[in-house]
Amino acid sequence: MNTTLSKSPRVLLLGALVTFLAACTTQSGPTYTLRAVSVPNQQAPIYRVNCEGLFESAKSCVRVAGETCKTQPVTWLEAVDRVSDAAPKKDPRELTFMCGKPVVEQPVSQPPVAQQPVPPQPAAQPQAKQAVPQVRLLLQGNANFATDSAMLSPIAKKNLDHFMSVNQGINLHRLTVVGYTDATGSEAHNLNLSQARAAAVVQYLRDGGLHVDQFVARGLGSADPVASNATAEGRMQNRRVDVRVFAE
Repeated sequence: MNTTLSKSPRVLLLGALVTFLAACTTQSGPTYTLRAVSVPNQQAPIYRVNCEGLFESAKSCVRVAGETCKTQPVTWLEAVDRVSDAAPKKDPRELTFMCGKPVVEQPVSQPPVAQQPVPPQPAAQPQAKQAVPQVRLLLQGNANFATDSAMLSPIAKKNLDHFMSVNQGINLHRLTVVGYTDATGSEAHNLNLSQARAAAVVQYLRDGGLHVDQFVARGLGSADPVASNATAEGRMQNRRVDVRVFAE
């Protein structure tokens, strides 16, 4: 089976009319055969040369093409290589060419069809990106309040400022702030301290301009621990203020 290696420009040779032009023979057999090929819509003549002599190569076909075209440049259209052991030998012995540049007959142009004007479409309006509220903020550990106090630390205020910045311009329905303590001290003291810390957070958010329909502050003392009160690390985790928001 032959492998066809196409050159650019490629001309389809289906249904081509082949006319025998010339051949040259030696004692080893024909060295080349030159034929003219007629291709539809192509005005310039096209040639096909075969070089199948025992001592010939693709260079023989190239030489024949040059002698045929004389002073005109050779335009290669197609090369058919030989195959050995299912691999091309890279020594094509059948070349199709033309002298000069391809001249293709142009089809008869049709009169242009009048186009109906298309009414301009209104420009699409950019859709405003819907803000996503931050629904929870957890102030946990020793860094948010002074010892045994409801006074907010600078770190706690920084976290609350960021919380308000994220929720700026969002209509929030309800905000709940729940304060917790560790199990150290009396339960009455822990309830009062956790309530005061929750109220301090609500007041800071209210003063900061956070738009909320309803603020709720509650203190639950040492209830609902998230870690063991038997260790310093666990007690630190239990000292916390949990802020949650609910949008409409």
